[in-house]
Amino acid sequence: MEIRIRKAGIEDLEAFVDIYKSAYRNMQEYAYRKERNIKYYFKWLLRRDREGIFVAEIDGKPAGFVACDAMWHSFFDEDVGEIHEIVVAREYRGKGIGKKLMEAAENYLKSRGHKKIELWVGERNYAAKKFYEKLGYTAGEKVGRWIRMVKEI
Repeated sequence: MEIRIRKAGIEDLEAFVDIYKSAYRNMQEYAYRKERNIKYYFKWLLRRDREGIFVAEIDGKPAGFVACDAMWHSFFDEDVGEIHEIVVAREYRGKGIGKKLMEAAENYLKSRGHKKIELWVGERNYAAKKFYEKLGYTAGEKVGRWIRMVKEI
């Protein structure tokens, strides 16, 4: 199984929708539920930072996405690289795809001059929090049902 990471584009919209739905199947409280909202979200991610969206492919088939933003300004009044989204299709979890996507995002944000990355995770999304902690992210502020996690790079 070879994992290939490439930049994503509008042609990946339908694959993003399918993978997003798969990834959030049991975590709907943190996700968009309507397909039109998921499509709008993907287009918003592309508008935010077209160069910062990556797709992981296995045998030419999309298996996961990460969307980061090198032009983000944190709610905590600091310039950070932001990871808005990472989703991996359920059937591909546990195969290193998420780690490779996060590496692509971190490398991209570092290449844009960032020294700190933030992301937000749902407070009850224990598997995701554990995944981010393994990658060196630490939990910080809590806002509503979201926890801010940061990493110095």
